[in-house]
Amino acid sequence: MKRKVSIYKSFAVIFVSGFFFYSGEISQLFSKKSDYFGKIVREIKFNGNKNTSDSDISGLLELRTGKLLTKGIIDRDLKALFASGFFYFIDIKAEEMEGGVRVIFDLRERPRVKEIEFIGADEVFPADLRDKMPLKDNEVITPQKVTKSRDIILQKYKDEGFFLAYVKVELGKPDPKTNLVKVRFIIDEGEEIPVAKINIYGNETIETSEILGLMELKEEGLFEGGNFKESSFEKDKEVIQAYLRSKGYLDSELIREGTNWEIHWENAEKKNRRVIIVNIKLYEGQVYYFNGYTVAHDMTTDGDGRPIFLNKENNPPDTPKDKLKPLFTVQEVEKSLDYSSKDAGEIFDETVFSRDRATVNELYGSKGHIFAQVIPRRKIVSLDSESLEYYENCTSRRTEVEKKSCEEEYKQLNIRKLREIYRDTPELRGRKFVHVDFTIRENNLAQIENVIIKGNKKTQDKVIRRELLFKSGDLFDSTLVNRSRERIFNLGYFKEVNFNMRPGSDDTKMNLVIEVLEQPTGTVSMGGGYGTITGFTIFTEIGENNLNGTGQKVSGRLEFGPYRRSFQISWTEPWMYDTPWSLSLSMFYFSRTIFLGSTSTISISDSTTSPTVENATYDNNGLGITMGVAHRLGTNWTHFHRYTPAFYSYSNPTALVSDAVLANVRRGWQFRSQVTNGLAYDIRDNVFAPTRGYDLLFQVDNVGQYLGGSSHFDQYRILAEYYHTWFDFTFGGLIRNNALRRWRVVQEFRTSDTFIFQRAPMGGSHNQDPVQDPYIRPQDLLIIGGYESLRGWYYNDQKYPVEWRDGAQHRILFDTEIRIPIEPSLLWLVVFLDGGALYEQVNRATGTKKDYFESYDKNKADQIAANPIGWYIQNNFNLQNGRKADVTYDELNNPGRLILSSDNVAMDRMRYSWGVGLRVQIPVLPLRIYFAQKLKPTGNFWAPFERYESDNAFQFVFGIGDYRF
Repeated sequence: MKRKVSIYKSFAVIFVSGFFFYSGEISQLFSKKSDYFGKIVREIKFNGNKNTSDSDISGLLELRTGKLLTKGIIDRDLKALFASGFFYFIDIKAEEMEGGVRVIFDLRERPRVKEIEFIGADEVFPADLRDKMPLKDNEVITPQKVTKSRDIILQKYKDEGFFLAYVKVELGKPDPKTNLVKVRFIIDEGEEIPVAKINIYGNETIETSEILGLMELKEEGLFEGGNFKESSFEKDKEVIQAYLRSKGYLDSELIREGTNWEIHWENAEKKNRRVIIVNIKLYEGQVYYFNGYTVAHDMTTDGDGRPIFLNKENNPPDTPKDKLKPLFTVQEVEKSLDYSSKDAGEIFDETVFSRDRATVNELYGSKGHIFAQVIPRRKIVSLDSESLEYYENCTSRRTEVEKKSCEEEYKQLNIRKLREIYRDTPELRGRKFVHVDFTIRENNLAQIENVIIKGNKKTQDKVIRRELLFKSGDLFDSTLVNRSRERIFNLGYFKEVNFNMRPGSDDTKMNLVIEVLEQPTGTVSMGGGYGTITGFTIFTEIGENNLNGTGQKVSGRLEFGPYRRSFQISWTEPWMYDTPWSLSLSMFYFSRTIFLGSTSTISISDSTTSPTVENATYDNNGLGITMGVAHRLGTNWTHFHRYTPAFYSYSNPTALVSDAVLANVRRGWQFRSQVTNGLAYDIRDNVFAPTRGYDLLFQVDNVGQYLGGSSHFDQYRILAEYYHTWFDFTFGGLIRNNALRRWRVVQEFRTSDTFIFQRAPMGGSHNQDPVQDPYIRPQDLLIIGGYESLRGWYYNDQKYPVEWRDGAQHRILFDTEIRIPIEPSLLWLVVFLDGGALYEQVNRATGTKKDYFESYDKNKADQIAANPIGWYIQNNFNLQNGRKADVTYDELNNPGRLILSSDNVAMDRMRYSWGVGLRVQIPVLPLRIYFAQKLKPTGNFWAPFERYESDNAFQFVFGIGDYRF
C-alpha cells in the first residue's frame, strides 16, 4: 500500500507587504522523512499552476528526475520558488512509487494582470505610463509593483506640472478559471500650477532676458500658459549652465541654496489659487579665452621597453622606441578638431571643447579602440607682462633641463601669439587664457564578447540580430554599430532603440546591450486620400508588419472613390530561411478613370444654365498578381526582381477620347506581362523621417516583347534622394539638451527620372500593327503636374505644350525642400522648389502624333504665308482673355523643343514652382498642405526665376496620403 506524507504539511507563508520570507528548515519534517530522503526521484508533479507552465517551474528547480532527494535540494528549491514571486503558497509532498519517490508540488499562484485601465488620464498619454510601470499585462501582481507603479504615475504628473494629482488603485476579483485580475488606476489629475514669476539672481554680464529666452519654463501671461513642470525646471538648469560655459564662464555655477521653486498662494488672504515662484541664482565668474590645443600620445613603456598605452598592432614587442607608431598621427587628430591654433584669443567655448574630445574618441572607436582615453589637462596663462616674460626669458633658467622645459612650454602655450594679443588688444590684458593638453592612450582593441537584447517581448531575437553588421567576437567598430542601430529602428517595430556598452570578462572585451521599446505593428485603419489625378478616395486597410514577431508582413487594402477603385492583398517574408533573401506575393485589382488633355465646353440656350465642361476620360481596369524576390548585398545594397502577369481593359470612354482609346475599348481584356529588375543603395538614417544620408534606385521594366502580351516597351527609372541636416535646435551643442537633437532643420534634394522606349514584339505577336494597336498604351505615358509631381501646376495646364496634356514617354523631375520641425514627430513647416519637364521620342511617335511632329514646320510656314497677322496674334496672345501671352505658342509647341536631346534637357525647357506648406504626419492620414506659385526661368544667374505676369497667384495644393513628398 502506498504511503503519502507531507514534507511541509500546509507550508504557506503569506506576507501582507508582498515580500516573501522563508526561514524553514528540513528539521520540520515528520518522523517518516528518512523514508524519502536518499531515494531516487522518479517523477515530479505540479498542482495548482494555471499561468506558469510546468517547464517554467522546472527551470527554477534544482530537483530533477533521476536525482537523489536530499534535504539541501528541497531547501534550495523552496527558496527559489518563493523568490520567483509567482506563488504565495507552496506545499511539497512526497509518495513512494516503484523504484523511488514521486515529489508533488502543491502551488497557489499569485494573480496576474488581465488588463490595466487608466481612469481620468486626460493630460498624460496612458502609453507613456505603461512603458515605465513595472506592472505589465500578464505579469504577476505584487504589492511592491502596485505601489511602485502608483509612485511612477504620480511622478509623471509631477513632472508635467500636476502637483495636486492623486492616484487610487483598484484590484478586481481574480477570475477563478484564469487567475487573472483587472487593475484600475483612478486618477484625479488636479490642476496645473502656473509660474507666476521667474527670478534670476547673480548675473552681472549676461542679461536676464537672455537667460529667460533660453528657458523652457515661462511666466504665465497673455500668450504663455506658463504651467510649471519639474522636468522642465531640471532641463533649464542644465541649459543655463551649458550656456554660461559656452560663453567662456568656466567657473560659473548655479548656487544650490538659491536655485529652487516654491508654491505660494496667488493671494495670501483669499487663498484662491496656487502659483509657483522659480528662483535661479548663479555665479558667473570671469571669462576665459582659448589658447590652443596640444595633442600627444602616451608613449610610456614598461621595464622591457614595450609601450603600455600605445596600440599593439603597429608596435610588436621588438619595436625600437624611436619607431613606435600611433594609430593616428598628431596631424590627423588635429584635422578632425573644430578648434585650431588660429582660434587663439577667442572666448573659450566649453561645448566646442567637449565636442572635440568626443570626436577623438569617435575617431578611435571607428578603428575598434573603444577603450581609448582622451585625457585633457588644462593650463591657465594670465595675459600680463609678468606671466609672458616668465616663458620668454628661458635663458635665465639655472639648468639645461629647466631651459629645455621652458622652451617647450613657450611653444606649446603659444606665448608668441599671446604677446601679439597683449600688444594689439589692450582690453584683454589681465584675462585668463586656457590651453588644453590632450594626452591620448590608445589602449587595447575592444572585442564584442556578447550581444544582449532586452525589451523585445513580441519580436524574436533573430529578427533583431540579423540586422546587426557585427557579431560576438568581432572588433568593435563605432561606424558599424551606429549603422546597425539605424537598421533596427528602420524596421518600424520599435519606438526606441538604444545601444549601451558594459564591461566584459577582461579589459579587452565588452558586452553590447541592445535595449528596444516595442510599438504596435498591427494596423486596422480607415481613411482617405487625395491627389490631383486620383481625386478623393476612401480606404480601409488591415495589416501586420511583424507577424508573430517574425518580421513577416501581411496586409489587405480596399480603396474606393469616383476616379479610383482598387483592392490589394500582399504578404512578405523579409528573410527566407534566415538568409538575406526576401519573398513577396501580392494580388491586385484596380479601376482608374484616366483624364486626357482634351476638354469641350457645351453651351445651353437656357441663360440660367452654366456651360458644361466635358473631359476626355476613360476607365483603365487591371487584374493581376506580383511575385518578387530581393536580396541584400553587404551593408546598404539591395537588388530586387519582380514578375507581374496581368490583364487590362478599357471601358466607359467619353466622346472626346482619341481613336486609339476607342480601339482599345473594343479589344476588351488584354494580357500584359512585365519583369522588373532593380538595384538600390540606401544609407538614410531613418526611412520614415530622414535627416541625413541618401538613397539611390535604378530600375528597369521590360514589358511584353519576349514575355508576350500586347504592350511592348522598356522603362528605365532613376531615383536619387539626399538629406542634409543644417543644424538642430541645440544650435551646435550650445544648448545641452538631448531631446532638442530631434529638432533638426533638414533639406531634401530629390530627382526622379523615367524614360520609356518602344520595343518590337517577339514570337507570335509580330503581326501587331503599332499604329492601330500601339505598343505603348495611353495609361503607360507619363504626365506632370499636381500634388504628385509638380506642385502649383495642373496636369493639363494651359502653359504646357499641347503634346504634354496627353502624356509623354520621358519625364524628368527634381525638387528641393527645407523642413523645419514644429513638432518633429508630427508637424513640419516646409519651403520647396519644384521643377520638371516631359519629353517626346520623335522617331517613336505613331499615328496622328507622328504626322504632327513631321509636318509642324511646313504647317507653320503655310499659316504664316496665308495669314501673317492672324499667326502673330495666335502666337503672342492668349485668345481666351486677349492678354499678351507669357510664352509664345511656337515656343511652347515647337516639336524641336519637345524631344529628348541634350539641348532640351536645360533649365529654360522646364516648368518650376515654389511655395510653403505644412507636413502633418498623422500615421493613418498624413496631410500635406501647400501654397505654390508658378515660376518662369529668366536665364539670369543672380535672379534665375520670375513670376508669370498672367498667372502669378499662389495655388492651394492639398493632399491626403504620401504619394510622393
